[in-house]
Amino acid sequence: MTDAMMVPKTGDQKWWQKRKFQQYAVAFLFVLPALINFTVFRYYPMIWSARASFWEYSLLGGFKENIGWENYIRMINDEFFWDSLLVTGKFFLMYVPAVVIFAMALALFSNQKKPGMGTIRAVIFVPVVTSFVVVSILWGMLLNKDVGLVNSILASLGFGRISFLLDKENALPTIAMISIWKNVGYSVIILVAGLKGVPEELFDAAVVDGASPWKQFIHITLPMIRRQLMFVTVWATLGAFQVFIPVYSLTGGGPRRATNVIVYYIYSRAFKFGEMGYASALSIALLLILLIVSVVQMRLLRRDY
Repeated sequence: MTDAMMVPKTGDQKWWQKRKFQQYAVAFLFVLPALINFTVFRYYPMIWSARASFWEYSLLGGFKENIGWENYIRMINDEFFWDSLLVTGKFFLMYVPAVVIFAMALALFSNQKKPGMGTIRAVIFVPVVTSFVVVSILWGMLLNKDVGLVNSILASLGFGRISFLLDKENALPTIAMISIWKNVGYSVIILVAGLKGVPEELFDAAVVDGASPWKQFIHITLPMIRRQLMFVTVWATLGAFQVFIPVYSLTGGGPRRATNVIVYYIYSRAFKFGEMGYASALSIALLLILLIVSVVQMRLLRRDY
């Protein structure tokens, strides 16, 4: 084949370039709504918040004075900020390991080749698509100390009534339990999708070699779904640091700041005290904390990707 035959004609080249441009244009139109959503509702508020963090700003008074880094200096010396971070850290330790463990157990159970497993996965996923406000209100009614169903059952069995939401020691674990019940289904679906991609031949070979189910889980299942596990862990971490609705609906940060997580504290400074500039600085600090934690988790969990 000569070089002249390998060079495309000018007309063909222009047609191909036009065709590629049309394909890129159509693809861009498909992603344009998502880009607009991220720009308007994600990136712009982040930029606006970063700007507001350097101002004395309130909802009623607007931007009053550029105060530089004073909001950040105040944040460093704010004991309530550090206390809210400590509460959030406790919630993280309760929530993330439980989500990963329960999700893995439910994923392994619902991935069995038995009749009705599809229905079971659907039932597990139902809380995920249910409004968190509705979930919080329902759990608040069930856990009510005086008239709640849970305490009525405990009383009928001869046990004492438990103050799930009004006791300082029980409030945060209760919020964690409600959040786990609400969100674990999403992680289950992600892990089931990963389990579906594990080749059956690996388990057949392991059985021939005499490997126990536990060794199959450790040496085959976990390595093959490590990417899904990383995603679930990072996603659960982001959810733990941003928990708000059950705290707002059930405890209001109490009792005695036992559930005063960082997002609720930001909300309080912004909308209860009108300190939007200071709340913006707290939001930027939370963003940086999430970035650092997420990067560290991905570094620790990733292997060869």
